[in-house]
Amino acid sequence: MIRILLISFFVLFFCKKNALAQINSIDIAASALLNDKATGDYAILIYADGILKDSIYSKKAKGIELHLEKNKLYSLVFKKITFQSKIVIVDTHIPLGLRELVEEPFLLQIELSSQVTKPDLEDHPVAILTLNKKEKSLVASESYYKLTH
Repeated sequence: MIRILLISFFVLFFCKKNALAQINSIDIAASALLNDKATGDYAILIYADGILKDSIYSKKAKGIELHLEKNKLYSLVFKKITFQSKIVIVDTHIPLGLRELVEEPFLLQIELSSQVTKPDLEDHPVAILTLNKKEKSLVASESYYKLTH
């Protein structure tokens, strides 16, 4: 009887521990591209809930690892001298029931351009990313993409 109680306790403890597993941060491997090739000498400004939290500069043509806190709204601004800045919105609010992500870090590559393709959308984000429970990953808003492209 005691053996059954002990086994039941351990099963319940480990099941509860797995059920409580949470996503603490969202990891993103961000990089800037020029003509579909990695570029260097660019910066990423990181705003959390509208407040500048960090800026990271990459001298080489390699990605930048970003660790974003959960349940915040981020704006990532990609900047390179003589090129148009590109903004990406990342909503790290965790959907109810989402306990793990399948793609970590999330690969985010932003194509920089020297010319403004649509002047009326110059200050708008190029993408809005949210966590999707079904995909268990960050996904770009298709409706926003269709609206702006």
